[in-house]
Amino acid sequence: MIPARKSAWFERAFAVYNRNLLARRFEGLRVAGLDRLRTRADNLPLVLYANHSSWWDGLIAFELGRACKLDQYVMMEEKQLRRYPLFRKLGAFSVVRESVRESVRSIEYAGQMLRGSSRALWMFPQGQTLANDARPLRLYNGAAHIIRRAGGAFAAPVAMRYEFLRDFRPEAFARLGVIERIEARDDFDARQITRGFADSLTRTLDHLHADILASRFDDYAEIVAPKRRL
Repeated sequence: MIPARKSAWFERAFAVYNRNLLARRFEGLRVAGLDRLRTRADNLPLVLYANHSSWWDGLIAFELGRACKLDQYVMMEEKQLRRYPLFRKLGAFSVVRESVRESVRSIEYAGQMLRGSSRALWMFPQGQTLANDARPLRLYNGAAHIIRRAGGAFAAPVAMRYEFLRDFRPEAFARLGVIERIEARDDFDARQITRGFADSLTRTLDHLHADILASRFDDYAEIVAPKRRL
């Protein structure tokens, strides 16, 4: 397993690069529900589980976390982290889902890293890149196991979507779902919790899609404007 090696100065420098990259490639980034992150209690860690439909998802997640001043980490496929090792400085650590032993090591590492903190962990529990509208969502149980090892945590779904609307470039959209508190009790059932996560993420994705179809954007804040407006 490859651990994270966070660097504050590198994160600040990458934040400038990332914001400009998103502004060049997208006709803005609009997000709903960020106030839920900004006003959440900080007595427990936070697990953010998102759909995975694009290579851009990780960079969008990083931007959302920066907007809310999260001390954020991300679980990343090991072969991708070896390809982009600098992501370790942003809080990325590896997982090898094909190996039970390596997966357990990553879960133990994440649980220990979160325990007793207010840190945030991004996860893409589908384990692969899939179309936004693929149903049903099938998630790995890793997020639930990490929460149990962390001694409990807040958890929230994050839906991401990319759409061509009124410009030759796509717009990026994200919506944060309801934050719930997950207790690490004796009757903890990882499979049941994962099914609940799948239902919550599905509802959040459907809500985001319906908002886009209806051009219903009153609840969305534009946190990255297109380059031409900067």
